[in-house]
Amino acid sequence: MEFDFTPVITYFPTLLQGLGVGLLVATIVAFMSIVGGLLVAVISIYVNKVVSWPLRFFIWLFMTTPLLLQLYFLYFGLGEWILIPAILVGILGLGFHYMAYNADIFIATIKSVSNGQYEASRSLGFGHARTIFYIIVPQAFIRSIPQLGNNMILMVKDTSVLSAIGVAELVYASQYAISVTFRPFEFFIVIAVMYYMVNIFMELGQAWLERKTAYRR
Repeated sequence: MEFDFTPVITYFPTLLQGLGVGLLVATIVAFMSIVGGLLVAVISIYVNKVVSWPLRFFIWLFMTTPLLLQLYFLYFGLGEWILIPAILVGILGLGFHYMAYNADIFIATIKSVSNGQYEASRSLGFGHARTIFYIIVPQAFIRSIPQLGNNMILMVKDTSVLSAIGVAELVYASQYAISVTFRPFEFFIVIAVMYYMVNIFMELGQAWLERKTAYRR
């Protein structure tokens, strides 16, 4: 077997374009899943059961079913009634999937904050909502950074699953190039290296953020 990376060089701009699409989706999903997960966690803990139980069911549902099945349901299932662009389905599917996991993390870190801090804040005149969002949530968020960082690294790799519904991210772009050049092994090696480099930068960023916030935990 002989390696020939010439076709990879030819189609490298296509791969970069696919990587850009994947990173764009990942950025939107990261914001959606972190903010949404935090809101779901706060509501699940501090709001009455009529509201919190449906949210807990949402967490359970997305944590116990495969991501690919969720994407197929949104794209092909709902697609029978509503025509949704593949990239929007990818953002929603990944967003809801990781929102559930992030919400579970936030629930644990919010509960880890001492009740004495809530009581001290109320005794100083802070209201219920201000105590939650100014005292409890900031501490819980900082404590959740390691787990959130790991989730975001996993999420970036999971953008590859979006190729199954036709989103033109890195794996989809490589599949197109392979169909033309018939050099799968070389392309798979290169995209693996590209994912690895992205993960390295994300791990370095996470380590820097953990060092900067370590004294606040």
